[in-house]
Amino acid sequence: MRKKRGFTLIEVLFAIFLVVICAFIVAATMPISNASQSKASDLDKAMGLAQKQLEAIRGQGFPNVNPTQLATVGLIDSTNQISTNTYSFTNSDNANFDNPGTVLAQGAGSVKIEQLNLNLIRVTVTVSWLDLNVWRKTGQLKNFAVGTLIANL
Repeated sequence: MRKKRGFTLIEVLFAIFLVVICAFIVAATMPISNASQSKASDLDKAMGLAQKQLEAIRGQGFPNVNPTQLATVGLIDSTNQISTNTYSFTNSDNANFDNPGTVLAQGAGSVKIEQLNLNLIRVTVTVSWLDLNVWRKTGQLKNFAVGTLIANL
């Protein structure tokens, strides 16, 4: 009786087949994971820009949260409204790398100032960008908004 040593050709081919199938499965998930990572990165950038802008506005204090003062310190572009009580901004605290247009694809920022009553203002900062779809070569407009109330105490 001979002792069997090693593997047969069929066993080796089956093992190679299993390895190739696993490699295809891993390779198929790579584009999806890259797209998900890109979307998460864009959302993280938008969130950071919006929060930084909102904190800079809050730091001005209640008496200075008006279009004239915010335009003077560079937190909004001008006192010209882009819609009701809404003003555009391109730079958070005038830093070059905190511009929605350069950080995000077709990025834009806006600040909405609403006087709720004599001693209360609502400020909403919105950052929007174009989320590109890799497969269809199209984009979808995405927004991230954060808001706060500023009181005159």
